[in-house]
Amino acid sequence: MSDSPMTADDVLRIAAYKDRSPALEAMVIAYAYHRVAGDLAEHLGKDANNWYCYATWTSKAVGESLDLTPASPFIEDFGRKLRVPRRFRRLFRATLLTLLGPSYQLGLALANRAIFLETASLAVNLWNDTPDRFLKVSPESDLTPTPPEFLTELLEQADARYLKDAAHLLLEAREATDPAVRAELMLGANIALSAYEQKRAQKALELVLYRPVRWLTRVSWRSLRSMIMRRPFPRFRLYAARHEDQPWLTRTLEELWAGLYTRHLFAVQTPLSDVKVGKPLTAPAGVDMAKVWAPIQHEKVRKLAEEFITEDQEASTAGVANWVSYPDRMRFIVSYFRVYQHVRALYDVPFDDKVADGLAEEMRRGLVPQAVSEMFKNDPALPTVRRKVYRYPAETDPDAYEMAHFDFEPFLEAIPLDSATT
Repeated sequence: MSDSPMTADDVLRIAAYKDRSPALEAMVIAYAYHRVAGDLAEHLGKDANNWYCYATWTSKAVGESLDLTPASPFIEDFGRKLRVPRRFRRLFRATLLTLLGPSYQLGLALANRAIFLETASLAVNLWNDTPDRFLKVSPESDLTPTPPEFLTELLEQADARYLKDAAHLLLEAREATDPAVRAELMLGANIALSAYEQKRAQKALELVLYRPVRWLTRVSWRSLRSMIMRRPFPRFRLYAARHEDQPWLTRTLEELWAGLYTRHLFAVQTPLSDVKVGKPLTAPAGVDMAKVWAPIQHEKVRKLAEEFITEDQEASTAGVANWVSYPDRMRFIVSYFRVYQHVRALYDVPFDDKVADGLAEEMRRGLVPQAVSEMFKNDPALPTVRRKVYRYPAETDPDAYEMAHFDFEPFLEAIPLDSATT
């Protein structure tokens, strides 16, 4: 394992590498988040957790959920929670793979990669003279080629103001001498980073959670007809359409399924235990809820928190009804940050030494792609970007084929933080 700080080149290399399995990719990103969290701790200390501590454990959980092999812990745990008899586990796995489809793995992995690129590139540049830019996957930019449909449908626009707020709060935290003040500033940065990345991941989350219902109600019978008629149909548009635009039956089943999944099946992984999001958030051993829920003194941090929670502790820490809901999800996440802010175990390496060494070696694979800088946008010397037209091949799941062969490099852009809304 390396002791040298993570760099922007490291972040680019990891995010742009295309030849890993989705599960391994998420594990590499989890280890990279851990490294970034440690680098920030050199400047901010470990009395309070920075956002990258939480991202470490989240990405590790993503990696486990992307492992769909016969020995998958995710499928085993899923079957156990649904109380599937062992003799039906093979049938259960086959059914689950059909419902999730290959685009589940690839869509979730793509969103995880993009969020890592954007948030980690911000962190590794913090201690420059000014934290002046971050790297972004920009399908909407005039500088980039025409993107494939899945890219624009899986990465939602998010307000870059939150990234600017996070950078400034972390810089202010570095200069703070009072540990309580520093902890508040770090909490504000954590909230801002999650407000950005959760919005960015919104469409991908909808695809992941709603895809089984959409396959059953809208795609399965069309696939059969397509096979008989030998006529392709735009299945990805059915998967990626807004919940509000679905037929009544699909909407109803989506709400029922998302509620069931949230209340009984989904949990946030921590080094202490898994936090069930459908139940009220409780404090782990050694955490005084009255103390962590004391009024926030820093005005900017308080205003950031008030976008998502109130000072009503019971209402703010209540279980989530539907994890797809951005406001409800952010309410729970902000409360989680407040309750777990001083749980130092979140800085622990989430892998044993042998696995961590392997992931550190894996991080070094690949080449560093070139990002296009926003500051050259109006430069006449900038070469014209060829606009590539993507055509779906005739594979069974064409959206998955495109995602499996997707290259980030043409869509990387350096965005100045000064251009963010203040």
